[in-house]
Amino acid sequence: MKPEPMQHASALPNTQSPLVKWLDQYGNGATIVACVAMIGGAIWYSYTRTSSARSESAWAQYSQARTAEDFGNIADVFSNTEVGTWARLGEGERLVDSGISLMFTDREAALGELKKADEAFGKVLGNMSGPEVARERAAWGLAKSTEAQSDGDTAKSIEGYAALLNQFPKSIYKAAAEERIESLKSPEAKEFYAWFHKQSPKPADLKKPKDGLPEGHPPIDSLPDNKPDGEKTKSEDQTKSSEVESPVVAKLKAEIEVDWKKMPLQDAVKSIAEKCEIEIDLDGEALKASGFTKDMEQNLTLGKVTGLAAIDAILQKSEKERPGRGMVLVIRDEEKKALITTAEFAKKNEQTPFEFSKPADADPPKLEAPKQDTPKSEPAKDEKPKSDDKPTESKDKDAPAESK
Repeated sequence: MKPEPMQHASALPNTQSPLVKWLDQYGNGATIVACVAMIGGAIWYSYTRTSSARSESAWAQYSQARTAEDFGNIADVFSNTEVGTWARLGEGERLVDSGISLMFTDREAALGELKKADEAFGKVLGNMSGPEVARERAAWGLAKSTEAQSDGDTAKSIEGYAALLNQFPKSIYKAAAEERIESLKSPEAKEFYAWFHKQSPKPADLKKPKDGLPEGHPPIDSLPDNKPDGEKTKSEDQTKSSEVESPVVAKLKAEIEVDWKKMPLQDAVKSIAEKCEIEIDLDGEALKASGFTKDMEQNLTLGKVTGLAAIDAILQKSEKERPGRGMVLVIRDEEKKALITTAEFAKKNEQTPFEFSKPADADPPKLEAPKQDTPKSEPAKDEKPKSDDKPTESKDKDAPAESK
């Protein structure tokens, strides 16, 4: 008789595998650990993908940035990142370039740009974990900004370049920094920056727009106004007086003695400048282009005239010698001096030649009546001339008497 299956099972030894025993003992804990690991992995994977996408977006924005404001916005959004550091450097470099350029035309705006540049460079240098190349360029930019703002004491500017060399001994800017240090030690550099610091250039007033006017329409300023004649005269007088009030023109109206015999042009101009106490420059390049020289002889005997009249005589002579290419006078009130150049170069450099006032045309000479060989008989005292024979005042002045 065959044994039952359960009899065979009971005959086996009652043993468990080590894995089963481990699962019985640690199964719950292992399950928890596995779940945590899976959740952590999912979080890490999600963060990695998000961070990568964010980094790609940041670099894409960086590659499209053009202005200091563009770079500054990127640096603010992606701070404490590599792209944020490079963006902050880009902001500073564009600000320092703009500031140095504005130092010659708009001092107030320039100083504002340079101050912002210093702040941007300081943030890059303060991030010690940032790229070394970025910090090196920031040190160079900060040194340039410091030099541009020098007031004549170049010690601080020298320290800026020295700091660059100390932090980055093998810098690509080493030769340039050493050259700037040597140059800033010279008395000429100190004298220049002391003078340059005192200058305060301001932008010129904006011209009135002509948008919307049809082609050929006169400027708005030239249109007639509806002011009474009295007010018009008053405003015209004010305009004329404001034109005369040019400080350079006022000085050139000083009286001088002109009796020049073979006097070189530059000496004649120097004589006018000294007597009028004003600086007058001669544009040698412009003169040469029109066939003039600074040594060309001036033979003028004008007696006592104003410096302005003497210059006018020189310019008229040049125009006769070179029609259309003669010399002109340019008034530079902002620089408190005058310039003698040529019409061609004045137009090329967008300079406005001074317009000399032309004397009013003299009245035409009056014609005298021809003398008669035989005297006219005088009319009787009691004889009255006819009303038709009475000549008008204009006829007596302008027309000669008819001979009878």
